[in-house]
Amino acid sequence: MRLKNTLLPSRSPQRGFGLAEQIVALAVLAVLGAMAVPSFRHLLEKHELRTAQSDYIGALQHARNLAINEQRQIIFCPSRDGMRCNGDGSWSGGWLIGRHDLDNKGQPVGQPLYVGGRYSEKIIITGSETKKYIAFKTDGSVAGTNQTLSFCIRGEPQPALKVLVALRGRVRGEVASANDITPCATSE
Repeated sequence: MRLKNTLLPSRSPQRGFGLAEQIVALAVLAVLGAMAVPSFRHLLEKHELRTAQSDYIGALQHARNLAINEQRQIIFCPSRDGMRCNGDGSWSGGWLIGRHDLDNKGQPVGQPLYVGGRYSEKIIITGSETKKYIAFKTDGSVAGTNQTLSFCIRGEPQPALKVLVALRGRVRGEVASANDITPCATSE
């Protein structure tokens, strides 16, 4: 009787991919990846746009709460350097929150309390032409008139978002209408 040696490997054909098949698979993956990159980039820009809108809503609500809690006027304005207000309607470079004095002509008194809102060059944020800053009174209302901030992606009319600040200080975000997109399209 002969015993079969089970420890020896069997001589079946090898299974796997050859070099040519691996190169073809990598080429197909590279083409699919190249097709997905523009869509992914656009998805990231849309996410940054929504993030910017949410950040501005949070900052505006915080400025309003500071005015109420400190019983002092608080200014929220566009700022490129984080120290002084721009004095124009372009909010793309960032914002600051500071104590406000009517005699200070739209600038914070002393050091800013908070600074933020710097996004990529693709995000455009514009404010109403009539107001260069938002001042919250001690009761939480806004000095002056309503304010609208429009958010869009440079070179793309859609999607666009906006933040509305009502006279009573209520802050809310919405999808922008065709009229709200116009300031974004004509800026920078």
